[in-house]
Amino acid sequence: MVGMSSLPERVEQEIEKIVASEGLELVHIEYKREGRGFLLRVDIDKEGGVTLDDCQLVSQQISTYLDVDDVIPGQFDLQVSSPGLDRKFYRKSDYQKFIGRLVRVKTSKAIRGLHVIVGRLKEYDGEKIVVTDPVMKKNPDYEIELADIKETRLEVEI
Repeated sequence: MVGMSSLPERVEQEIEKIVASEGLELVHIEYKREGRGFLLRVDIDKEGGVTLDDCQLVSQQISTYLDVDDVIPGQFDLQVSSPGLDRKFYRKSDYQKFIGRLVRVKTSKAIRGLHVIVGRLKEYDGEKIVVTDPVMKKNPDYEIELADIKETRLEVEI
């Protein structure tokens, strides 16, 4: 969680508490300058997907907490949303959680000549992942060190 944003840690913890109290998962907090003020973006998720009601509920509670505690100086906009179908991986636990799902992995160095690998997330051991590309008949498994990963997203499966 640390280093995700420039919010005080206790604020992040409080937001996480609010989200968890509604039975939701905090995916990501982003706090950045936008125009004259700041944007505080909170991505939440749950099994089966987040509804608009979930977002509004969490948004109201976070707003109330921030107003009362006055922890963020100046003007800011609060956006509560779901990470979407092509959600980005922010934590190592995401790799564990999405084993078996279709992913798109961008790497900093070529893995067998590729910088973008799309396939099923087959394994994760804390250090590396294995992604299987069913199109490759021979040797479909790509082993990718976490250190070499620039970005991982879920691929939308229709």
